[in-house]
Amino acid sequence: HEGSWSTRLGLRGLPAAAEVSAVARDIELARLTGARLHVPHVTCGASVQLIRAARAQGVQVTAETTPHHITFTHADCRTYDTHFKMKPPLRSDDDRLALIEALQDGTISAIASDHAPHTVTAKERTFAHAPFGVIGLETAFAASHDRLVVNGDLSLGRLIELMSTAPARILGKSPATLSTGSDADLVILDPAESWEVSEGDLRSKGRNCPWIGRSLTGRVRSTLLGGRETFNCGA
Repeated sequence: HEGSWSTRLGLRGLPAAAEVSAVARDIELARLTGARLHVPHVTCGASVQLIRAARAQGVQVTAETTPHHITFTHADCRTYDTHFKMKPPLRSDDDRLALIEALQDGTISAIASDHAPHTVTAKERTFAHAPFGVIGLETAFAASHDRLVVNGDLSLGRLIELMSTAPARILGKSPATLSTGSDADLVILDPAESWEVSEGDLRSKGRNCPWIGRSLTGRVRSTLLGGRETFNCGA
């Protein structure tokens, strides 16, 4: 992020204007053509304002953000830890709070993992030369629950909607249900379990996870796809 921390650290930042100008352009194209627009990985408060205004004017626009962008800020890059190097970058605390408000009022319609694994060797390069991206699939629910539900910003039901039924609707798919005859695409959660993320917990071949060593409240215990268990935390 181009801001005070990039200046202090001597790093070339990515300006908020790069995102905001693209969002503004695409909203105007959606308005002109009547097409549906989905904006992924929203990180800027100014982008949120544009999306909120467009939705109020009847433009068909949806958006999502990520667990890391609602949790961390560009200040977390102060130790040059490449686990915090991602694209779009971590931005200011004002931007982070604007994302949470947008999740509360429905301006942002979904939360996505932004899962981007890299080899350990690649992420051991200097901050300027390491690749962008963090892994987030395995910690997506826990990190979002810990930040949003435990802190009282969202209800558990709203978080589940943001991570399951809302993304399905955006993609034009019928959300999974517990009705007889429905596909058993299920996630079994323990919202009360507190656990510390460790490298040994991760099934990904990548280890570029910003939550390693942090305690989270809420855990996915098991995942079923079509009635077949595809994941079990085994703890």
